Parts: sequence; C-alpha cells; structure tokens
Amino acid sequence: MTLPSSGAISLNQIHVEAGGSNNTLCSLNDADIRAMIGKSSGAQNRFNDYYGISAAAPSATYKGRILTTGNGFPAGSVVLSSGTKVVVVALAMPGYQNTYCNLGSSAMTLAASNAVNGMSAVYYLQTSASGSTYISGNGGSGRSVGYVWEITGYSSSTPYSTVATKSPNNTSGYSHTISLSTQYNGVTIGAGVCEDTIPANQGNVTVSNSDQLLQIDLELATNHYSWKDENTGTGTTSHVCTQNNPGNNGSPTGTFHALAAAHWK
Repeated sequence: MTLPSSGAISLNQIHVEAGGSNNTLCSLNDADIRAMIGKSSGAQNRFNDYYGISAAAPSATYKGRILTTGNGFPAGSVVLSSGTKVVVVALAMPGYQNTYCNLGSSAMTLAASNAVNGMSAVYYLQTSASGSTYISGNGGSGRSVGYVWEITGYSSSTPYSTVATKSPNNTSGYSHTISLSTQYNGVTIGAGVCEDTIPANQGNVTVSNSDQLLQIDLELATNHYSWKDENTGTGTTSHVCTQNNPGNNGSPTGTFHALAAAHWK
C-alpha cells in the first residue's frame, strides 16, 4: 500500500512497503528502503521523504492505434491483454469538441486535455476487459488519432499528476515543453498534436525524456504523437516536444503544439 501522505509515519511502515517483514531490524539507509525514493547509499534521507511513496514500479505497453482521416472521433478496436490493468487512450486530434471517451460500454475518466488549433487528451480506465475492445467518443474535425496503452504494476489506478499545456500560437517556435510532477520509478503517458513534418512519417517530431515515441503525419497537415516515460525520477520531469523539418506550417516561424500528459505510480 502507498505510505501515508501526511501525519505520523514509522520506519516499520516504510520497511514493510519496501518488501521487508513486519517488525524486523532495518534502517533508512537499507538498500531496499533507499530504492523507493532513488537515494544513493549514505545520502541524506528523512522520514518525510517517504510521504505518499509506494514501492510499485509500473510499466506501460503500447497496444495499438485508432485513426480516422475524416471528421469525427477515431473510433476503432484494439486487442487488450487479460488481467486487471489501467487502459490509457492518448488522443491527438484537430478540433476540440471532445467531451467523452468510452472503452467498450464503460466511460473512461478524463485525466487531462487541451485545445489550440487541435486537441490532445489523456483518458484512463482500470478494467479487466480483454480481447478485441471497441473505443468510441466524440469530437474531432479530421485526421484524428488515438494511441492505446496498458499500465500494469501500479499502486493506484488514479494518476499521481496530470497536466495540459499549449503553445500560444503558431509563431512561437517549433518546440513546446510540458512538465509534471513525477515519482521515483513511475510512468508517464503523453499525447500531442502539431503541424506536419517532411518527409512524412520519418520520426521528425522528438520528445525529450521519452522511452517510446509513436507518431504519424496525416494528409500533409498534422503530426499526431504519443509517448511514454518509464522509471521516472522524483520531482518535476519536463518533456520538450519539437517539430523538426516542418512541413506545411501556417507560419514560417513556428507551429502550434497541444499537449496533455498523466503520471502513474
């Protein structure tokens, strides 16, 4: 269980969360205890460093993409694994009329969303659904994409932190940064949309501090991307999203970026 976020906390509680036996000898400098917050041996280590900490080390697996080049939501099916997990749908879609996303017959929870000449959003749902599962929703005005991920090994199905941001307009440069609070050994899923790159579908959008990045250029207009960041550090983690080799930008000096992300522990 995740350790208390405030109030009294004991060394025994910390030890048990790290995997130790109840009421056995331990110290804050033990390797398993330090590992929960990424502290090296002999580094300063305080009880309040462990507020809200969990020994969980979640991981994310990409399950597939849903896509449309017409108006509307990119509805479609993906094959989910067996067992309980958090399913995440990372939306990157022009138009910002999206208000819901369903996994099968179940409503997903919106973690974060943003809109600026396009929309990014992150939805999630803890589920045991498996096999081919239909994803539906609303919104979108052409060239919409949804990336589907599964998260396992988490301590809480509710995101630890969420954030959405946008570049102010398409003359502010080719990069935009999204930053969020992260925990040690957590996982972040993000979504973004910007204008297209040339040559198309050659990986010309980059996201710093990402362990896996998926993207597609559609109709010489927009690039739709999603990323994961695993084994995160404690504190604030920033992702710089950059459009390289711009395509048909509306401005010669930059592009818009609409970004959303959520972090799990």
